[in-house]
Amino acid sequence: MDTLSVLGSIASILGAIWAWKEATSSKKSANQAKIIKEQLISHRKTSELVELQSLLNTAILGFKKYGVTNSTTLMGSNHNSDAQLSLDFIHKLKEFREYFESKSGNVADNLYDEINAELAKFKNVNSSQKISTHGTSILNSLVSFSPLLKREATLQKEHTVE
Repeated sequence: MDTLSVLGSIASILGAIWAWKEATSSKKSANQAKIIKEQLISHRKTSELVELQSLLNTAILGFKKYGVTNSTTLMGSNHNSDAQLSLDFIHKLKEFREYFESKSGNVADNLYDEINAELAKFKNVNSSQKISTHGTSILNSLVSFSPLLKREATLQKEHTVE
């Protein structure tokens, strides 16, 4: 009987050691899974901001002509197709608004409202002078948002690398 008790005790100790090793391995796997999940989320966020940055750059390129030319050279320009570039950007901006929360409110919401109001005027005017004025205003709004978006995208890229 004593031999059987000793063998049982040894088996219990070995079982406990094996269970401890398995628990340690499971904990490491869970931590690794958490790290991978955070990296995937960070990559998604980076991807979304890069997409937004691409739309912003396209809109800025479409509106540059309103900021650098005089109004008489805009005759024949299709300002409605240029307006679509800006609309594409602000709609995507609204979709990704959570990246731009601040203590003073949501910058994305403010920019959306500002550009959307200016676009309504821009699309409904016919004189070259007014098209130029509203186009320049939209361009300035887009350009002023560019550093903020760049900073957020850079922060997200740096977070992904960590």
